[in-house]
Amino acid sequence: MICVECGKPVNDIYREFVKGSGNIRLTLCGNCHKTADKYVEYDPVIIFLDLFFHRSQAYRHLLFNRMEYRDFGIDVQYIKFLVVYIFFEAYVKLLYAREQQYKLSSPPSPKFSYYDQWNENDSDDKYWMILLSAVVEFAAYLLGIALAVRLTFAAKYAIFKYNYLFMAIILSSFGKGLLILMMVWDYYSKFGVFVSCFVVTSNIVALRVFLDTSTWKCILVVGCGFVAK
Repeated sequence: MICVECGKPVNDIYREFVKGSGNIRLTLCGNCHKTADKYVEYDPVIIFLDLFFHRSQAYRHLLFNRMEYRDFGIDVQYIKFLVVYIFFEAYVKLLYAREQQYKLSSPPSPKFSYYDQWNENDSDDKYWMILLSAVVEFAAYLLGIALAVRLTFAAKYAIFKYNYLFMAIILSSFGKGLLILMMVWDYYSKFGVFVSCFVVTSNIVALRVFLDTSTWKCILVVGCGFVAK
């Protein structure tokens, strides 16, 4: 466990007066003398809003204090999030492909609708290839970041937990959930570009928290992920 304010290790983030009673007292950090983890008593909505506004404290809480320590593997909740993200990404790729197909086949129209362009005669192989491309791109993005981290921070960390690195990327990709708006309303694919930019900035913040390094180094690491992608 760590202090969400300064990032220094702490023995515990709260103390329970009577076990099972729910009566707790938040612990103060011995380094910065602030509450070690204020998010223990916060509503999940508040935590999400702090993630949305790129608060480093929220990432420290979720990555280091919220879940049990794991030597290997990724928490099942993160895997569920990853599956949802990939389906959203594949859906946006499909909409973009349809938009491009429409522009090539006829003059652009302000009344273009993705749903009007849906072709029931399209082969299922096309949809599976789009989904596969979304999986491969995300995997390449993760591997590119992992390789850049290994080359950049090998001297700093004797033992590195890549599972936590991947969970940091998955967690900070929560912005992909905004793509659901493209399923509800008829947005153009440019909205997907806006969401991607938001996700990239979130990835940079998460890496800065996890790696405890400068923003510029994290930008370089994320850039390597994009090159691999």
